[in-house]
Amino acid sequence: MNSLLFLLATYSNNAYSSDFYMHYDEYNTHDNYWKMTPEIVICKSQTVFTKEQIEYALEVWGEKYSKISIKEKCDYEVETGKIKITDGRHLKSKEWGYTNGFYTPKTVNEKSVRELNSAIIQLNRNVTNIKLLIHELGHAFGYDHYDLDTDVMNSSAKYSVSGNYPYW
Repeated sequence: MNSLLFLLATYSNNAYSSDFYMHYDEYNTHDNYWKMTPEIVICKSQTVFTKEQIEYALEVWGEKYSKISIKEKCDYEVETGKIKITDGRHLKSKEWGYTNGFYTPKTVNEKSVRELNSAIIQLNRNVTNIKLLIHELGHAFGYDHYDLDTDVMNSSAKYSVSGNYPYW
């Protein structure tokens, strides 16, 4: 918990606006994991988010060591070891974002967990809200919803189309 407070204090001291909270210790007490550190693939022509914004969102999750690559255009096929950030081409109407995670079910110490293999994050191109990107990355890292009003992983959060971000 101290690391969470430090993390939030660090962002507020660096002019990062955070009107959300993250309750790492509460998130489904998950033991889901990636077998290897995933590569983040920014599908440049399919997302409005920049490399700097992706880096910021990864830092929020403590994932600043993920490799980030940029491709002009991506398909929607699974690629082992990668998290693709694409447009919302396959989203249902009224959905702002959705993450498909692909995993292998495992049992570790008699507990069911997911060994994550790949993920595809789809974001509606009208969405520039960094909180939604952070939320969907949480799913890509194996976190489930946590329904506390101000939590970034809240399943019924009402995200605005745009959101505060220091690079805008």
